[in-house]
Amino acid sequence: MTYRYIGRQPIIDTRAKIIAYDLLYREKGYSDNSNITVAVISNLLDALSVETILGKNFGFLRVDKEFFDHEIIHSLPKDKIVCALLADTSIDKTLLERLLLLKKEGYQFALSDCFYNRETAEKFSPLLPFIHYLKIDVSQSDLTLVKESLSMFHNYGIKLIGTKIETHEQYELCRSMGFDYFQGYFISEPNIIKNAVLSPEHEGIIRLWSLLQRDTEIPELVDAFQSNQGLSIKLLHFINSAAFSLRNPVSSIDHLLRLMGRDPLAQWIMLMMFSEGGKSSDARAPLVLMVINRTELMSGLLTLIKPNATREEKSTAYFVGMLSLIHLLFHMPQKEVLARLNVSPTIEQALSTGEGIYGEILDVVRSIEIFDIESIEAYLKTKGLTYAHIEPLINQTMEKVNVFEKEMEE
Repeated sequence: MTYRYIGRQPIIDTRAKIIAYDLLYREKGYSDNSNITVAVISNLLDALSVETILGKNFGFLRVDKEFFDHEIIHSLPKDKIVCALLADTSIDKTLLERLLLLKKEGYQFALSDCFYNRETAEKFSPLLPFIHYLKIDVSQSDLTLVKESLSMFHNYGIKLIGTKIETHEQYELCRSMGFDYFQGYFISEPNIIKNAVLSPEHEGIIRLWSLLQRDTEIPELVDAFQSNQGLSIKLLHFINSAAFSLRNPVSSIDHLLRLMGRDPLAQWIMLMMFSEGGKSSDARAPLVLMVINRTELMSGLLTLIKPNATREEKSTAYFVGMLSLIHLLFHMPQKEVLARLNVSPTIEQALSTGEGIYGEILDVVRSIEIFDIESIEAYLKTKGLTYAHIEPLINQTMEKVNVFEKEMEE
């Protein structure tokens, strides 16, 4: 049986804004490895629109040398897809002539995840006039040589992308060196700041969230929100935005509580906090999109695994996904933030030990994010599921993230 695996990892600019995705794909069922790239891309285009995968951004699609022998490249939108040659590509006259012709037609190219040193610099020098992006694996490259070569890259009009950036220290180094774009684990790695303190607004949000988690009566909740009028106005504006597509606008906190209940309000108030951070802090720009992705996958996977899940259980799955990232917002250790929020033992167990159904689902979601196919399949097998069961959920989640990202820009 053939299964198609599609993933994407964000690439950010110097303002921490997502500008592109590195597209990851794999397909089982093909024994002819020489043609697997063409076959997979063909099936990828048949299954999903490029807009579904990329939204408003462009994407890097890794291709092998044989890819350029096929006319399938003309099926790719020039303004959305950059063809990234594999670093082990052999360079010859035929390839360079083909790249020149395609470049004149408006196609863009990159060299993918290059280990840049004196040997590879010489090997790939013939490619420089033809590529628009150079993706350098900073973990295994000679960064001194990279710095010496920056003016040459820019003279060719090449944008430099640092990949495999694991820490915020590596990110700051690459940024100071003059890299244009950045990709790697550091985006989801906590940047703990010593003696970090919560802003008064965040403190107020946490108090309101805690009230919503307890059996507080609606009149008391309404009074608490009304005493923080500025926050309530922001929240209502946020909820009524196009990103949520509510059929009828919500006019007040009391209206929202009686219409939807306390769990949706608690979800939205936390999501607003992530979103508000995204507009004012470079380090948080991709964070709200990570939250949308993770919470949608968490609640969707719970429904697949447990079709009769209650509304409360779905809400718990959602909160586990959201709170698994909250320490990135506050730049504090996760344990400290959770203590302030006074979360339930079930949520704390999922986040601290990875145990229980919510902890297991969170592990699967993280595997989806890093494209760990083997771990995903191993878990699905224990539940009697295959990747085909979760593929629609992943695609729908991509679309929802795209919609939310577009709304944030407006």
